[in-house]
This record gives sequence, C-alpha cells and structure tokens, in this order.
Amino acid sequence: MQATLAPHALRRLAAAILSLSCCAVMAQEKKPAALFTNVSAQLGLGEVGGKTVVFTDLNGDGFHDIVLDRQRFFLSDKGKRFLPFEKHGIPFPEIDFVPVGRDGKPDRAKAKKRRYVPDYLYFADLDNDGDQDALWGVKAHWFWWQGTRFVAVKESDHGLRSQVLLNDGKGHFSKAPGGEYSSKQNAGAAMALAVLDYDHDGVVDLYEGREYTQYGVLFGCGVDRLWKGDQKGSFQDVTKAAGLLTIPQPGQKNSSRPSYGVSYADVNGDGRQDLLQLSYGRQWNMLWLNQGDGSFREFGIESGFAGDSITHGRYPDWLKKRMPGRRDEQPFRSNGNTFDCAVGDYDNDGDIDLFLGEIAHRWAGESSDLPALLINQGGKELRFERKNVRELLPPRKFRGQMWNYGDLHVAFLDYDNDMRLDLLIASGDYPDGQFLRLYRQNPDHSFEEVTKLAGFNWEGCGGISLGDYDRDGDVDILVGRSFMRLNKKHREQFLGGITVNAPGLFRNDVGNKNHWLNVRLVGKGEGGANRSGLGARIEVTAGGITQIRELRCGSGLSNHQDPPEACFGLGQNSKVEKLLVRWPDAKRSVQVFENLDANRFVLLRQGEKPQLSER
Repeated sequence: MQATLAPHALRRLAAAILSLSCCAVMAQEKKPAALFTNVSAQLGLGEVGGKTVVFTDLNGDGFHDIVLDRQRFFLSDKGKRFLPFEKHGIPFPEIDFVPVGRDGKPDRAKAKKRRYVPDYLYFADLDNDGDQDALWGVKAHWFWWQGTRFVAVKESDHGLRSQVLLNDGKGHFSKAPGGEYSSKQNAGAAMALAVLDYDHDGVVDLYEGREYTQYGVLFGCGVDRLWKGDQKGSFQDVTKAAGLLTIPQPGQKNSSRPSYGVSYADVNGDGRQDLLQLSYGRQWNMLWLNQGDGSFREFGIESGFAGDSITHGRYPDWLKKRMPGRRDEQPFRSNGNTFDCAVGDYDNDGDIDLFLGEIAHRWAGESSDLPALLINQGGKELRFERKNVRELLPPRKFRGQMWNYGDLHVAFLDYDNDMRLDLLIASGDYPDGQFLRLYRQNPDHSFEEVTKLAGFNWEGCGGISLGDYDRDGDVDILVGRSFMRLNKKHREQFLGGITVNAPGLFRNDVGNKNHWLNVRLVGKGEGGANRSGLGARIEVTAGGITQIRELRCGSGLSNHQDPPEACFGLGQNSKVEKLLVRWPDAKRSVQVFENLDANRFVLLRQGEKPQLSER
C-alpha cells in the first residue's frame, strides 16, 4: 500500500521547501559593494610607514606620484602601481648646515652635510618652468623632544634653514641659488605653508604659519611670514609691507598666535586671494582680506571666522572640583584648536564656504569650538553662519566618557559626482574612536554619514591628499596612519595588531558612474598667471547648475596638499554648457568655452583653446 500525505501536511512541506529556497537565494545575494577599495598593499604601499601623505607629479608625466613622511617617494606607473624612486628613495640633495653658537658665531667644526627630513615639504612650480619644485621647511625650535619632555638644545641655533629645491623636470631636485627663505632673525617655528600669488604678478609667493617659539610657553608665538617670489627660487620677506606683522602681547586683535595651519581663498568674491590663519590654543583665527595694493586687513572677528559666539571661557564644574585652581579663560582664549580648513562652495550659490577642522575636548567646556561649517552669507560685508558638527552631522560614538574631537584634516569632495560637495573628516591623535569619516550631501544640503558604505574602518588618521590617481574621472583618497596615543595594546585590540603605519589608498569605485570633468590649467607665467594657475577660480555649468572650484597649494596643518586640478561631478548631464576660468593675473583675465563633452580631462593653457582627452 503506497503512503500518502494529508493535505495539511503537504501545505506545510511546500511552505518549508519555499522557505529553504528563499534562504538559499538570500545567502547567494552579495552585500552592496563598498564605495571605495583600499588598494594600498596591491599597488606597492603596504609595507612602508606614512603619517603624512601627498599626491604630486614629480616627473611631469601627468600622473600623481606619492610622497610619504616627507622622505619616501613613489612614482606612478600610469596609475597601475607605485614604484620606489630610485635606489635610496630620496631624490633630494644633501643639505649643508652650520650650527651657530651662543656667541652668535658659526661653529664650523660642527658643520654637517646629510639628508635631513624636513619639518614640512610642499610641492609647487616656483620658477614657472612647468614642473613641481619643493619647499623644504625646517623649524628653528629652541626646544627638542627627548623621550618624555622638551629640553633646550645645546646650540642656540642649529643652523638649518628652509630651502627651495628646484626640479629638473624628471623628479631630481637641487638647491636653488639664494633659495634659503629663513634666517636667524626670522627662522621661527615653521608649522605650515601655502603657495599663492597674492599680488597677481604671475610669480608665486609663500604664506608661512609659525607656531610656539618655545613649545609649552602658551603665549610665546612666532610671527607668520609672507614671502614674495622672484621666479628664480628666491623669496623676499614682505610681511611688514603687507601689514601682516603681529605683536607678542597676547589678547589683542593683532597678537601673534600659534598657527597650526594656513590656507587661502577668495572669500569675498573680489578676485583676490585672502589669507586664512588657523590658531591653536583656543585663540582667535585670523582672516586677512587682500586689499589689492599689496596689503591685507584682518577681518576674523567681524566675519565670524575667528571663533564661535560662546566666549565665556568657563570650565565644567566637575573639572574645577578636580582642579580647584583652574581659572576660567578670557574671550581670546575661548575659541578653537583649528588645524585645517576645507574650502569650497558647498551649496552651489556662487561664494566660498569653509569647514574648520578642530580638536576639542570634553574637559575644556562649551567655549572650546567644535568643528564647524561656515556658510558664506554673501552681501557687501563678509559674514559666515556657523553650524558646528553637533548641529550639522549625525552624532558620533566615542569610547568612554572623556570624549575628544580629533579632526586634524578635513576636505570637500564630490565623491559620487552628483554635483554636490561631500565632506571628508580625518580624525586622529586620541584612542577614543577617531576615524576617517565620509558624509554625503543631500539635495537639501544636509549630510548623512556613509563611512560604513565607503568601506573605510580607518582609525588613527594621519594626513590626507585627494586626487584622481588612476585617471578614471573620480576623486580617490590617500590617507596616512598615525599611532599617536594608539599604543601596542590598543592596536592589538582594535587594529589587528598592526606594527607599521602604512597609508591607505582608497580607490573610488562609484564616482565615474556619473558624468564628470577634470580641469588643469597652465598660466603664462610672469606677466600673466602663474604656471599652475594657483588662485584661479573655475566655474562649470551643467544642467543649469554652476559649480565653482579654486586651485590652491597648502591647506591647514603641515603637508596637507592636493594636486592643482579641479574635479567636477556632472550627475547625469553629458554636456557642459559653460566652462569659465578666472585667471589670477593683473588683468583678471576671463576665458569662456561652451558646449563641451563630459567625461573629459581638460588642459587649458592661458589664452588658448582647451585640449580635451578621455584619459
């Protein structure tokens, strides 16, 4: 007799089979692909340390090479891999320096010649010959870190001076005659640099930020310097003539501050580059408006750039109980520890907005500024509306209650080429959960965090540099790794026990799904615009929306630098209605081109028609 199943049993069996089938299908479905892929190891960067990172074109082949920690150089093999630069990896010459004794005389018996790793290293075309030269900067600090504390150096002057190193076009550098741009009188404690053409003579100049003259002495600060270039690799100090001299007495509008970053932008839309000074020690930031006659006017407090509106300086009650002698701070010491400044028109309204990267601590109280977006209000008088990260972004999660914001490096980028600038924050220096974070801008100008979708999981950020290293039309991210306060036990618990602070190279895998345009400029040089077009404003109109970018060299804390290229997302628009370039020359020349194809690399030489290529 053949067995049969009752109808209700057949229904249960069918349901079970259907359930198993659905589970099998779901198991086969893959997780959404990450927005970015870390290709550092497979491209040759996985076994070398890199806290500071820079994209730059060392040998002039049009591809971004990489410099790590100011001493390790890697050439791009057309974006397919990165190869160490020659046998020793350092294309720089040995540097001569003669210590100066306490009597003020050179001690030639202690003269040295060696390859010294500089305190900062920037790349720019300093002599208008079409290649990237180097600015090799050192601090003339009177105190050095030894183990657990700062101690006085034996010599009153170690003899090292900041240098200009000129590129031969193939990536080999040599000292420029007369290329020292610091002396005993103004060596100071160089911290950061920006390269710009402040007077529009076609030759780049330098704006150098100085920190504490003696670290730990709160109000002993160097004077930031403005250096005017001569196109031969030499620079003249014009700080006083430009009205940028500051005084040693603290608490005044024109007091010297510890500059932990410098940058520039045309914040008031007058066609001139204004200087952005970023202060540590919760002191006011300074915004120097370019007057067009070679001088500058400070406008930080009036514009809202100096700090937020909470200036009472009060510490939390719980801290005062632990430290009964702790006094509240004065208004000039009730601002931020500002390390970086992202520059861009985030809302596409035609003016420059800023995002300030700050370090802030729970113990410092509410008058210590949080990282914030500064929205340019336009109008005749420059004003910024400030929205801090707690108002602007989703809440962060920290390990423990003694939270810190360690936002050392920040940047705007349109990672998905949807015509809206997104926000990248690279945090580090504290063990409470400081990560590389990505925020996508929505149509209503709000931001949502997409860090997990991006595939980062990168704790302890060093520097960042952004550029299209593989020439596929979207922005890639190079990020360093810092072990600051991340000891061996922490790294074993949270970072898989890594022992080398290798950088991350996050290849963008989604941006070129939308249309795009990449623009590079070549100025005429002296009498026209500087060769790299630094300070130029580029406007691209597509689909009725106009986006702007400004080219710059130097942003925030030492060695934060991107290549001089403008990357535009075009969304679903396959045509560029208009490309407009405002050149940084004395005539403020403008070139306009219409009806360009999307998905092109544009090379525009000043006064000529653009050259378009697909790669």
